[in-house]
Amino acid sequence: MSGHQNAIDDDIKPSEIEHKCEVIVAGAEVVERYNYFVYHFDCAGRYFWAKAYIDDISTVSVYGPFDGRETRRLLPGVVDEAVLSYLKRRFTEIQTLGEAGYITIWAI
Repeated sequence: MSGHQNAIDDDIKPSEIEHKCEVIVAGAEVVERYNYFVYHFDCAGRYFWAKAYIDDISTVSVYGPFDGRETRRLLPGVVDEAVLSYLKRRFTEIQTLGEAGYITIWAI
């Protein structure tokens, strides 16, 4: 054995990861461009999603819990620990949307 250790497996994995690009045009001019990843998580009857913009790839914003991906009715509760663990292994800052805007809930 070489002494090499494998990384710990994640307790949860996204059910889907999307790479999206949005371009906002005014007339013939591009005024805004968004390039980002969306992570979808289905956890024991609850749904979370997270978004990370390519131009600030070290930060991710997480939303939920919701009752489902289609309805997105907000449920009481906090972000699932398995979702947070997955995101902590990949990003240096995790945010969520609070009443006064985005707040950091974890950072290295």
